[in-house]
Amino acid sequence: MKQFTISPLLPSGGELTGYLHDPDDEFIFRGKRPAVLIFPGGGYQKLAGREMDPVAFEFYAAGFNTFFLKYSIHGESHPEPLGIEPLSQASEAILRIRANADAWNTRENQVAVLGFSAGGHLAGSCAVLWDLPELKKLIDTKGGKNRPDAAILGYAVTVTGEYAHTDSIQNLVGNLGEAREELFNLPGHVTADTPPCFLWSTVEDELVPVENTLLFANALQKHHISYELHLYTHGRHGLTLGMMETNESHPHLASWVRLCKEWLGDLFDFPVSML
Repeated sequence: MKQFTISPLLPSGGELTGYLHDPDDEFIFRGKRPAVLIFPGGGYQKLAGREMDPVAFEFYAAGFNTFFLKYSIHGESHPEPLGIEPLSQASEAILRIRANADAWNTRENQVAVLGFSAGGHLAGSCAVLWDLPELKKLIDTKGGKNRPDAAILGYAVTVTGEYAHTDSIQNLVGNLGEAREELFNLPGHVTADTPPCFLWSTVEDELVPVENTLLFANALQKHHISYELHLYTHGRHGLTLGMMETNESHPHLASWVRLCKEWLGDLFDFPVSML
């Protein structure tokens, strides 16, 4: 394994950590590998450690090159609304992975983003706001090379308004009003150019209502975007991998990990290693 960290990604911040498979003789038959870029949750005011390394190692073991991004969050050191700052850093991370595809033994056209809660909002933003004119003023998107090839959203924040996770949206928008909020209402930005998505959540989620997932899925359906959706009857918010190491043990809910690996393997025509 090769591990590295790049910090900062942009003048605004952002720290990218990667775990790469060695392209040595023992594993050369695998060739280049797809990438999974992980965004932890935390309401855009902290970053959940259980949604970084443990998730990266889980997908690394399946054969993927994995990365996670520590993006800018709201707080004492960043009291103003975040706006698209996290999105610019996430977009730059995707661009870096593609630019280094040969050196990092990675398939340039198979970069998936995976996010949980507010990190799921960031993953969804990458999927639907990659062509945002405002974003292009901050970074060179290389003609759309910041668009991910797949997006995985776990108990994700996706909407403003009635079903919003208020803290997450407030940390992005502050008091800039409804027009600014609408930018971060992700279902309204789904288009025919949105990449395939894998969505999962729990019906009992007490912090981010399941409607966030349902409304995003409905937008994907409306625009004929390929997607897979899994809703689990039981389970509170933030269960990550469904094991004790990352929160609580929920064997049934933990099936999302296997299902997601299979989905990615089929999408990318990649023989996933399964335990």
